[in-house]
Amino acid sequence: MRVLVPIWMALTLILVPASSRAADAVQALIARHLAWRGGDAFARLESLHAKGKTATGGLQGTMESWRHRDGRVRQDEDYGVVRESRAFTAEDGWKRNASGQVEDAPATDARDARHRVALDFGTALRGGAGATLTARPDEQRDGHTWKVVRVTFGDEDLYDLFLEESNGALHGLRIREDNVTRFVRLGDWREVQGVRMPFLEEEFDENPESNGRTVVEALEVNVPIPPAVLERPPQALTATFANGRHGTGFMPFEFFNENRVFIPAQVNGHATSVLLDSGAEMTVVDTAYARELGLKTEGQVAAVGSGGQAQAQFAGGVDITLGDLRLKGLTVVVIDLSEVSRQLGHPLPVILGKEAFNPLVVDVDFPNRRVAFHEASGFKAPRGAVRLPLVESAGGQREVLLSVEGRPAIPVLFDVGNGGALSLFPAYWQKEGLLAGRRSSKTLSGAVGGLRERDVATLKSVELAGVTLRNVPTVFDDAGNSISTSDRLLGNLGLAILARFRMVTDYATDTLMLVPDARALRQPFRKDRSGLIALPSEGRLVVKLVAPGSPAAVAGWKPDEEVVAIDGKAIGADYSRSELANWRYRPAGQTVVLTLKDGGKRRLTLRDYY
Repeated sequence: MRVLVPIWMALTLILVPASSRAADAVQALIARHLAWRGGDAFARLESLHAKGKTATGGLQGTMESWRHRDGRVRQDEDYGVVRESRAFTAEDGWKRNASGQVEDAPATDARDARHRVALDFGTALRGGAGATLTARPDEQRDGHTWKVVRVTFGDEDLYDLFLEESNGALHGLRIREDNVTRFVRLGDWREVQGVRMPFLEEEFDENPESNGRTVVEALEVNVPIPPAVLERPPQALTATFANGRHGTGFMPFEFFNENRVFIPAQVNGHATSVLLDSGAEMTVVDTAYARELGLKTEGQVAAVGSGGQAQAQFAGGVDITLGDLRLKGLTVVVIDLSEVSRQLGHPLPVILGKEAFNPLVVDVDFPNRRVAFHEASGFKAPRGAVRLPLVESAGGQREVLLSVEGRPAIPVLFDVGNGGALSLFPAYWQKEGLLAGRRSSKTLSGAVGGLRERDVATLKSVELAGVTLRNVPTVFDDAGNSISTSDRLLGNLGLAILARFRMVTDYATDTLMLVPDARALRQPFRKDRSGLIALPSEGRLVVKLVAPGSPAAVAGWKPDEEVVAIDGKAIGADYSRSELANWRYRPAGQTVVLTLKDGGKRRLTLRDYY
């Protein structure tokens, strides 16, 4: 039997937008979910106080959290060797790092916490907190098909709810913050005062070693948060000076290869040198050196560096002495730095991270190759210093603003451990089309996590502290699993630029002070003009990359070829420390004679190729 639909009815059906039907379906699904969570009891939920056990990266510990629907949050985790706390209010936030130092929390961390509260209390699902809800395609996960609802808050972060169609039960959330995605699976749902709450939370990270599991053992709802819970704790005294002094005075440092700062130090009483690195969220000790010091390591997590990721463990009870300064009781990350050391051509037992910067004024006088550490009180800025904001950013590091070729200033990582001039992250350079029509090639860059092949080109100008720097060689990072994945930081500012100033940091006042060095600013940036990207290894250079369009590429060089001498001078054990290592930076037009492992010789005329 045929059923004829009147023409007016057919037109009505056609004119109902698919988007409207989808929105209605989302609202119906969310209504079922809110009812499943507890209906009116869930709508009246004001606060949560939870205690339990937590585990991540091979570490076991305890947790306690306070959350209020108005955005107040306090979270504590105690894994023994690592203890961390953080708190957020409507006005600001703070966190206590693994070494016990109290820091301002980045604004983006506070924003992330508000997003999660708006989801946990259902505010975002009822149309509050500036949230927008949209339907996504159904997805399979854990052997079941789920309805997926995406929640956004007008920024770049994404929150996908995986819901059971029939009753709106919540299986978990896929969260993308700072371009990093994780899935939080929720289970062991129980009713507490009429509200259904998860007593099990399992977090699946892009790095399996960082997966976590939290079991709630006690949960209170609608209890007041004591004001003391959110108060900023006093600063831990991790930095002290000998003999009642207030600073070290200037100490000489080794400016290795003119792009790394090594400071003489003692670590747990052992004489060594440490690499100064503001880009390191925690101080790093090499695995072999940790064994030499007798450090007890615990856990197993993934450490994210400029080159990707590396396996890391934790160790406590580390004291570092720099002249009259003692940094006491640090908790450090232990990573195998042997490959990074080989790439640098310099021993790398310790990377001194932001624990040295947090409590002190750090004065790096690049023109005179000396460094000093001071108590913040009483320190006077050097004459001619230009003050710049230096604020907490994503990942617990610091950012500074920099302008690229006259564009609006962007936040870039302040990274004294980066030996290059500048790298830009794909969230910025791709959007701006900075490689379009620009002569470029390839290079290898990175450190912790390894070397990666990346684009390299020359920017016409970069502006920092009122100074315009021209013809700046710049690495254009990919979106690999490294710090360059970020869409909050848009680049990484390194020593090839920073070393053209006397540089003073005062983290207590979020200030970077730069005094331009006229002589250094007149010097052109070093650029490779050979195209042979090679690493030293036992008296030879092993070619790892032949840069496209370079003199080496035109001459037919291949990866894995080995060079044993340059202009007749053998590549010795001290090659990386010698002037010979600068052969590839010589002026365009010069010819270099390279001797191969088999005794053959090749001539290579240097020129600019990017």
